[in-house]
Amino acid sequence: MPPSPAARFTFARGNAAKLASLPRYLTGNLRTRFATRDPRLWVFGSAFGLSDGALALLRAARRLEPSVRLAWLVGNADEARRARSLGLDWAAKDSSEGFELTASAGVVAVTHGFGDVNRYALRGATIAQLWHGSPMKKLHADSPAALSLGPLNRFPPARRLIREAYRRGTRRISLLPVASETFVPFMCSAFDLPRERVRVLGEPRTDVLFRGSVAGRRAAARELLERGVPGLVGRRALLYAPTWRDGEPDPGVPTDRQWRRIDAYCTATDSVLLIRPHPLGVGSYGHTSRHVRLIPPTVLPESMPLLWGIDTLITDYSSMAFDYSVTGNPIIFLAPDLEHYASTRGLYLDYATVTGGRWRQDWDGVLDALENLDADAAARERAAGRSAALAALAHRHTDGRSAKRVAKHLAELTLRA
Repeated sequence: MPPSPAARFTFARGNAAKLASLPRYLTGNLRTRFATRDPRLWVFGSAFGLSDGALALLRAARRLEPSVRLAWLVGNADEARRARSLGLDWAAKDSSEGFELTASAGVVAVTHGFGDVNRYALRGATIAQLWHGSPMKKLHADSPAALSLGPLNRFPPARRLIREAYRRGTRRISLLPVASETFVPFMCSAFDLPRERVRVLGEPRTDVLFRGSVAGRRAAARELLERGVPGLVGRRALLYAPTWRDGEPDPGVPTDRQWRRIDAYCTATDSVLLIRPHPLGVGSYGHTSRHVRLIPPTVLPESMPLLWGIDTLITDYSSMAFDYSVTGNPIIFLAPDLEHYASTRGLYLDYATVTGGRWRQDWDGVLDALENLDADAAARERAAGRSAALAALAHRHTDGRSAKRVAKHLAELTLRA
């Protein structure tokens, strides 16, 4: 189910909350001004919970530096239970213990923003911003939407204040690892960082895409999918994964007629359409049948371990396209709002370059593309070639050791400085 209107996160709400929290930031800066940071204490957090790049980095750091204390900062009771089940040292990020851990840590690792840990205790830390994907859409200071204040946009001082708040915050980042040289200038610009802090070390979150044999990756991904999705065993898996639109509804939701056509296509091809909306996405994905299954993060928390088990990806501007491309399987781009999205959020890369000049406006176009792939071996070969070209653009490191490279770099910045 999508979040209720009152609960929907938007950039405007988030930015207004940042401005309202300025006194707490000032208090935190004062309390940590002369704090002594312990290079042998590293803290981690993620808006995705105990998963993704932060968990991969924690595990790599544990193997690389066994004597370092590694603590996870949780945001709710479910995360606390998972931390206990994984045997991790943990604390609630907004508690006094969470503040003290963040204020004392030599290294702080986040995947989204400083709110992944205790945002008021970061002064003086070595901060690793792992991010959560290679950007196709513009981020942070590069995007007008990301700096929105809603009704307060009418006041130039407020706009200048939030822009400067973003800049001052992101300049504290010590390391932002990326998957390839393609993304270095984008991250430097979005986070206002010098190039030496944006390193092509690979993304820890993607290590699972490259470890083991291709057959082993596919088998492991299918096992995860079949365990989490009833009725998938032996059937082809199609995945629809739209990106977030800052609180606006997903324009790619099928119509009633298109849902019926989706069911008919899946019946004819023994397929299941898996729908994975963004955790903050808005839209009605209420259509259910034995051919359509919703797999939100509450059901299957991590996307990366699933991708080798997907036969075709359908997406729009999501970084998942770059990740999925390493499988060599077809990607169908569904972009019904390209002009609006490009003008309001902005894209780093030319969409025609990313998509090979082919994208669909609606689900009828998507289904036409699927039927063409089924009927035409040459079309499938062309699709595989486009995926391979996208993978070459997006990934330098394919050895499954990016988390180790990032952990080693952080150790060199702190433990062996």
